[in-house]
Amino acid sequence: MKTLLCFLISTTFISSSALAAPSNKSRFIPLLKTMLGDYQVVTANSPLCVDSQLSLINPVYPDAGFKLGEYIAFESLHNGTRTTKKPNFCFVTSSYKYKSDGVDNSLKMSRCIDPNNEKTIRQSIKFTSVTTLKYTQNTPAVECTFARQVD
Repeated sequence: MKTLLCFLISTTFISSSALAAPSNKSRFIPLLKTMLGDYQVVTANSPLCVDSQLSLINPVYPDAGFKLGEYIAFESLHNGTRTTKKPNFCFVTSSYKYKSDGVDNSLKMSRCIDPNNEKTIRQSIKFTSVTTLKYTQNTPAVECTFARQVD
């Protein structure tokens, strides 16, 4: 009986501790905020790679996402997987994997009005130092390195 009681108490404690720990997203957003600013392209293989500003889409609500210039966006930051219907387009399934040095995002377009739009795009931002970030995308193949501009 004592063994069972100890097991239940330790299981409850471990479960409570896991629930109290912040999510990876809640650790990523403060990191992202320290990296906001103006960036200059260091290396590029695509016209998507242009001197840009890394900024929050909505500074009051960081979960809305962030963008790097006009063409690179990570919208609606969430945990797990989320599917939404984009009117007159496709169902878009988005998933995020938050890391200690960045984020990976997968966007799958399915059940599209035009079947040619059905695809999966994977993009990531990796903060390689306190002043450098790397953006990659698989379709089309894009790889850019940016350095933060100091005032």
